[in-house]
Amino acid sequence: MCGIIGCIGNYPVLDDIVKGLVALQHRGIQSTGAVIYNSKHDEFNLVRREKGSAQDVFANLNTANIQGNIGVGHNRYATSGDDLTKDAQPLFTQKMGLVIAHNGQIANYLALKEKLKEEKNYRFFTNCDAEPLLFALTQNLIDLKPYKIKSTEKFVKDKLFPALHNTLNSTKPFSAIGAYSVVTIIPGRGLLAFKDPHAIRPLNFAKRVNDDKVQYAFASETTAFHLMKGFKDFYELSAGEAVFIDLDFNVYKENIHSLDERVCIFEIPYFSQVDSDYRGEQVYDYRYKLGLALAEQYHEMKDQIDVVVPVPKSPIPAAQALADVWEKKYGGIVARPSHSNIRAFQQEKGKRGNAIDQKHLFVKSHLDGKRVALVDDTMLRADTARRVIEKVYSLGAKEVHFYVTFPPFKAICPGGIDIARNGELIINYGIPEEIENARRYIGANSLNFLDLERTAQAQNLTMKNVCLGCTQKQYPFDMKDYERFQKLRSQHRGD
Repeated sequence: MCGIIGCIGNYPVLDDIVKGLVALQHRGIQSTGAVIYNSKHDEFNLVRREKGSAQDVFANLNTANIQGNIGVGHNRYATSGDDLTKDAQPLFTQKMGLVIAHNGQIANYLALKEKLKEEKNYRFFTNCDAEPLLFALTQNLIDLKPYKIKSTEKFVKDKLFPALHNTLNSTKPFSAIGAYSVVTIIPGRGLLAFKDPHAIRPLNFAKRVNDDKVQYAFASETTAFHLMKGFKDFYELSAGEAVFIDLDFNVYKENIHSLDERVCIFEIPYFSQVDSDYRGEQVYDYRYKLGLALAEQYHEMKDQIDVVVPVPKSPIPAAQALADVWEKKYGGIVARPSHSNIRAFQQEKGKRGNAIDQKHLFVKSHLDGKRVALVDDTMLRADTARRVIEKVYSLGAKEVHFYVTFPPFKAICPGGIDIARNGELIINYGIPEEIENARRYIGANSLNFLDLERTAQAQNLTMKNVCLGCTQKQYPFDMKDYERFQKLRSQHRGD
């Protein structure tokens, strides 16, 4: 669940790349990086990839001194690899000079890596799953001999898009299987962006024109465009779609290779920012609708509640909706402003408890003697739920009922959520006995999940176009190579 940004214009783009990365750092704070390319001089003017958040890594960078009209940036939430600095993105290759930033996860990571190494003599410098994707696209492009084409239009139509088709199509020798949204610098040509055939991960496109200044941008979420300011005509890439912007700002769009849409329904409840536009609405409104769905599903519990309290910050709109419909008092926990980017789920196991303590302020007057409805976005390991409930009881709550705006999360995700083993999850099957055990573990009077169909409907989705991996163990792509990756990831995390 990383954050990616890509820009191309007729003036330096680094300032906007950094702003975009700061806006997207809720998607990953483990490492960040940017690569800036100057097409006029055909040279790279910045390569920075470091451990830490975008706000920290780029704090002392004088963006005005770095010239370059094309750039890509990345915020990493690690789901592969064992070295946050070495495995940071963007990644690049000497062959063809391509630079890539990727959000998601390559499910056939090891098989593709081995094939490229054995058959094409590629050497890998990282344990990041984006590197085989980069090399696959590079090799597919090399096989089509792009250097023989001078015309950019012919390069795109006869070389680039066919090479990309061979990268997205799982029947081809060097193809990537999994969930991925990607931005890529192609030196001497322009900026490419594309989505996987199932459109699992989000990717948006926008443009900004101010007098003689022109810039096009891609971002994981439109919240980045809001901070960068002045961008209009937001466009969301569809399944298997590619958009290429050449050096003269001609825009090429094509559906490269699309399969059935399988959108990740974890994005809206948890990862995305509330001001981001997604499938025609803002995330805030979707989360409010999730709360309305909770109110409807559990309407018989209305009279058991005195106050509705969100566990900041993602479920705030849902909790507000629940309080509105049930006509209950609202609030009792707020996020500490200085720790607004801490996300306990993304922390290492030993640091998760501290992150929970650091990010919350509890209002005793709202909790003391009350029957509390705590609303959260998801429950995976249940660390947050247990710790928050303990605190609420310590402040005098009479009862605590826990409501979740997502179904039981009961399986690993090969598409970008860092669950290496099913055993890490508090729920694995969703049977009543297991949910009762989870309720006892967190110490709540009741544990109440929003059902899967209501979760999809609240996001303007149907059961036919959502990924059912984490909720039903039904995956949209081949998983036969993923077990080896799970073992490797578990080893890396143990190390």
